Amino acid sequence: MSIRFSRLGHVLASASAAIGVANLVIFPYRVHYFGGSAYILMFVLFTLLLGIPLMVLENAMGKRRGTDATEAFEWPGASRNWQLVAWLGILTAIMVASFYLVLAGWTLEYVWKYLTDYATVAATPAAPAFGESIGTIPRALLFTGLFTALVSLVCSRELHRGIERLSRFAMPVLAVLLVFLIVSLPILRPAAVDYANLFKFDWRGLLIPTESGELGILHALGQAFFSLGLGAVSMLTFAAHADRDTNVLRAAPQIVHLDTVVAILGALLVVPLLGDVEGAVYGGPPLVFINLVEIFKTYGAAAQWVGLLFFFLLGVAILTSAVSLFEPALRTMTERFGWKRSWGGPVIGALVFVLAVPVVSSCSSDGPAWLTNFAGMGDPLLGYFNFLLEWFGSISLLVGELLLCWFLLRVWGLPALFEELAYGGHPVTAADRRRLTLEFRYVIPVGIGLLLLAKVWTLL
Repeated sequence: MSIRFSRLGHVLASASAAIGVANLVIFPYRVHYFGGSAYILMFVLFTLLLGIPLMVLENAMGKRRGTDATEAFEWPGASRNWQLVAWLGILTAIMVASFYLVLAGWTLEYVWKYLTDYATVAATPAAPAFGESIGTIPRALLFTGLFTALVSLVCSRELHRGIERLSRFAMPVLAVLLVFLIVSLPILRPAAVDYANLFKFDWRGLLIPTESGELGILHALGQAFFSLGLGAVSMLTFAAHADRDTNVLRAAPQIVHLDTVVAILGALLVVPLLGDVEGAVYGGPPLVFINLVEIFKTYGAAAQWVGLLFFFLLGVAILTSAVSLFEPALRTMTERFGWKRSWGGPVIGALVFVLAVPVVSSCSSDGPAWLTNFAGMGDPLLGYFNFLLEWFGSISLLVGELLLCWFLLRVWGLPALFEELAYGGHPVTAADRRRLTLEFRYVIPVGIGLLLLAKVWTLL
């Protein structure tokens, strides 16, 4: 029997896995563009309607067998083909890690810049500086490799010495840094902060399509999935490390609520800073590496430590999420094929680094055209990066969750789910049964179906 999480360790590790770029970059950007607090309200509602029941399902499936993602799909009389859902999730996690760690490398480089050469950061416009950072392939590979090595080291340790200890350290650090920056930035420079940008309640931003056809309410629905790390069997795998008697109906909402709180704190930190930005507010990584870097420069003597703390905060969030992307493959290899964590973590890290090389190349003007404009998704660069982001960081996650719900309804069955939830003497009320039945049979399939249609329509 492998070493397992403590009760608190399971919740903190799962929450740390969920918290990442989606909370600190994507969510604030969407709040800024799609209705302010109206977007936040819809995100919270979708999280309650979709996020919690899906977290309940992945946690229940994971702890039922307590081994790895593939065995979670074993059920008497069920086809072994259902294990392909787990392998899809493992593949998705590895491919997401391949571009996620490139982003991590950029973050690590900016931590290094703020520590050692802030004079150059202050004197150079942020946009060309960011372009040079991501365009210099050897340098980008160096920082990607360093961050990958750090993730591999954490994963190679025994569970309580690696992932659980990281989570117990990372969650308080994230909370302290977020609150400190939220409180200190308005004090240091009140003119840089515009809370009206956050607290506006604009329903039109949710319901009226943008010029590019984006609909805010669908983004809020998608955020409820993506922010929680659902669909890549990461949460299912972490639950396999949990104690068999874990109260899933209690633990799953705790994980979701911690992630939601950090997302709202991220919006409280970032969105007020965007109200006075001159020029375009970028979506995705450029929001951080261009817009926020320019904003931090306005803080004068405090600019260096403000930027340093923010990028350190982002790096910690990325680290905990990256660990969760390695874990499904590592757990499967240790349980099914007898790998040791001590060398399995570095092996998976090496694989992910190799897969990250074309991602790095796609971000540079020196990279081959078939990568920089992969599948016509370059603008003019980042083609392969954007392809992975859309197909594995979005569509594959949705397909994975849809298949997971299908497995529940067609094979495992809702009565068996309720029996698992009650294991250990935990009450499952009639109201719980009615609510979960409604959500799994109707609400979640409809929500995922709408998102998949919207995503495929946009891409094609």
